[in-house]
Amino acid sequence: MTSRTLLSCRSRFKNLTRRSTSNTADVGKLQTSEVAGQVKERLLDRWAKYWKNLYIDYKDVALDVVQGCKERPVRAFTYFSLLGSAYYLSKHNPDESSYRVLLLESSNKLMLVGKPIRNPVSVGYIQSIEQCYNEGIIRRFSLGILSFIWLDNYEKECAHYKARCSYLKPQLLGFHHRIIDIGFMDTWWVLEEKMKDFDINEEEFNHPSDDIKIVTT
Repeated sequence: MTSRTLLSCRSRFKNLTRRSTSNTADVGKLQTSEVAGQVKERLLDRWAKYWKNLYIDYKDVALDVVQGCKERPVRAFTYFSLLGSAYYLSKHNPDESSYRVLLLESSNKLMLVGKPIRNPVSVGYIQSIEQCYNEGIIRRFSLGILSFIWLDNYEKECAHYKARCSYLKPQLLGFHHRIIDIGFMDTWWVLEEKMKDFDINEEEFNHPSDDIKIVTT
């Protein structure tokens, strides 16, 4: 009887232990789920408050702008004109690829013209720019509404000390001497100017060939 009693007591104790453990686990799960739900609700509330405050701020700004436009229409028109002009100019700000394309087109135009009648100014400028491209020193600097093509000292891949030292790089004071072209409104103005009358050689008129006879009366 004693052994049976001990066995029954042990089995009851194990059952009680299992029940208490399961109850504790269930309580822990419930607490964890409740905490997660509370955290989720707090995050949603904060997110909703953030967007609500943001909407209120932008709404107030929009109302102030409308009120300011009504009170000072001339100033508002000036501001909007400047903003529209800046946006339009930024959209028509030429990039370096357009400069490269225009340079190749200019070079092809010169090749289609005979050497005696090529403009030496156009030829010299195109050749110098092509040499700079071969050396890898062509750079573009953009101001948003216009761009500059300028010359660096070394190519980008150069690991020489002079190319990497910040004190030996081109400085701002002498930057204007390195500018070779200005891009504005989808046009590179210096290259366009150099290619003007590219098929006219003025030296040919100053020194006519021997086979041309000048008839005088």
